[in-house]
Amino acid sequence: MKLLVLYQARDAARDHPGYHEGFCRLVAEGALEAHRAIPYYGVSEEQGWDWLWRFAYEAARDMEADAIFLHFFHGGAVPDPSSGIRRLRGLASKPTIFASLGDPFGRLVKRLPNCFRAASALSDVSFLTGMGYLPRQLMASGSKNLVLMPHGCCQVRFSAPAGTACAGPEFDVVFVGSRIRSWNPLRMGRKRVEFVEAFTRRYGSRFGLFGNDWNGNPSWQGPVPYAAQHEAYCRSAVALGGMPNMFHDYYMSDRPFIAIASGVPLVDYWVPGVDRILEPDRDWWLGRSHEEMFRLCDRLLEMPSGDRVRLGQEARERILAHHTQYHRCAEMIEIVKRLREARLSGRRAAEPELSFLAGSRATGSGPDSIVGWEG
Repeated sequence: MKLLVLYQARDAARDHPGYHEGFCRLVAEGALEAHRAIPYYGVSEEQGWDWLWRFAYEAARDMEADAIFLHFFHGGAVPDPSSGIRRLRGLASKPTIFASLGDPFGRLVKRLPNCFRAASALSDVSFLTGMGYLPRQLMASGSKNLVLMPHGCCQVRFSAPAGTACAGPEFDVVFVGSRIRSWNPLRMGRKRVEFVEAFTRRYGSRFGLFGNDWNGNPSWQGPVPYAAQHEAYCRSAVALGGMPNMFHDYYMSDRPFIAIASGVPLVDYWVPGVDRILEPDRDWWLGRSHEEMFRLCDRLLEMPSGDRVRLGQEARERILAHHTQYHRCAEMIEIVKRLREARLSGRRAAEPELSFLAGSRATGSGPDSIVGWEG
């Protein structure tokens, strides 16, 4: 299968190295025949959106693309893509078009942008980082074949051997995350502030706080570059996840995967469904309130350091073996291949089985399941 990817990037290999390397690796392994990258931000900013769609059409035509991936197709200032996608659908190679969603979106505020609604409605399959009300919104706009596809850890930036947590780390608990400033009436920014304040009070100088805009907090250690997060986590006995930006079912940013891949045990906030992606009390430890998270942190801190380090290292190995962006690329390609083969032979594609689920697969279709599938 020959794949053309329109990346949410100005430079695909630099901005999204995990996905770019993942598709390149699939070519080397023979799972793909070819992979060509077009950074849709970079091209549109230099030449305009009309030129982008002409360029994409010519690239897909010249390589006889079998599949076209609209990667995280919901960036700011993306105009209606409908005419460009329809033209791609008319190519002689009859490409299978698929789109992905990367950010969290709300019911009433920060709703799904129109550019993604249009792209999803014209796609053969859409991969979502959350379910629940998101698929219901998309189905109302005409989308079909909606499949959960969580974020993963970038294997390019975060799979190098991590420093083993020592018996006497600098901090008991570390949180990596910037202060959110938003007019969101659901007060997600305020909830993160309350979250950080609670852990500052509880752990004091043993709490390490990394990120932007935490001026005045005595635990603040300053910002940390995105690719250097492991350096912060490995200064602690326990890593701490933050308040989620949205509460749609199954939503996880890439941060839990990155944190666990540091080799330090992660305590995070529970969101409906996430315990089907990573297993609680094995891959990570989930609480539904500050108090529950305190108890989980304390339980891990009371363990013999060797046991705690072993748990963290074993969880790291599972992330790198099953939950990197390379694994997400491979899973999406397998689903798209099966859908394409079925449609070209006049059959209805079977509902996909999702290999990333912890212990069980999705059963049944619809907006409240992990797969909304028509085939």
